[in-house]
Amino acid sequence: MAIAKIVVPVTGSSRDGAALVTAFEAAKPFGAHVEALFVHRDPREAVGYPELTLRPEIVQNLVDTAELLAKEAGQAANRAFAAAAAGAEVEVVETPQRAGEATASYREVTGHPSRVLAAEAALSDLVVFPPIGHKDDPEIHDAFVRVLAETGRPVLLAPEDPPQHIGRRIVVGWDGRAAAAKALLSALPFLDKASAVEILSVQRSPGDNHGIDDARDYLALHGIGCSERVIEPGKRSIAGALLDAAKGSDCDLLVVGGYGHSRLAESVFGGVTASIVSYPKLPIFMVH
Repeated sequence: MAIAKIVVPVTGSSRDGAALVTAFEAAKPFGAHVEALFVHRDPREAVGYPELTLRPEIVQNLVDTAELLAKEAGQAANRAFAAAAAGAEVEVVETPQRAGEATASYREVTGHPSRVLAAEAALSDLVVFPPIGHKDDPEIHDAFVRVLAETGRPVLLAPEDPPQHIGRRIVVGWDGRAAAAKALLSALPFLDKASAVEILSVQRSPGDNHGIDDARDYLALHGIGCSERVIEPGKRSIAGALLDAAKGSDCDLLVVGGYGHSRLAESVFGGVTASIVSYPKLPIFMVH
């Protein structure tokens, strides 16, 4: 069980650093390669309202401005990448390679960010996103939703404060559903290397532990020991109870399934998932 390739979308924003540091810390236990990916939108997309007829010089000014902004953002993203790689003591290479230790590369492509990232995620073991807030660039929201809902690949949400390490103490949110089981299976590489694993279930009704014993027995077959805990939410939401308990466990990685009954991308941000995604205090490993 291993993680070999991690992709990190970078945009030139102040949150690139947190995502990159999180990715490097996730890569180190596996000697994985981290690819920082900056996506240039086609500058011609800056010319909106195709039904309007604009003078050629106005169109050119819009395109030139879009190109300049994209160039500046790419330069900022590259600087953040170089600084994060140096701080994490990760070797920067021209092309992805296995070197026994974590390596990193930076790449720029042109296209629609969410579509490009979904395509990249298809052949990646993990996609690391920056902390996602309600006021962030909608393209990051769109890319996160598309990767989570459509590709089936796991994502790792970085916390606002870059972590010093990831995966030493892991809490697995468990509700017995297919998404939770998928998250558990996808997180096996991290669980296998953890020093402590706790399966945590939020009780909806008396005596309901959501089959937590089955999850424990499955991990045992993989040689992974764990503790189990069932908590009552009280007046808190399920997400609030889960996040509070995870924080109280002093974990450095929370594993959860993407909640939602529909496969429509928009549904991923409903209910429990929305609360978990907006929590910026610890790294969150999620699969839908």
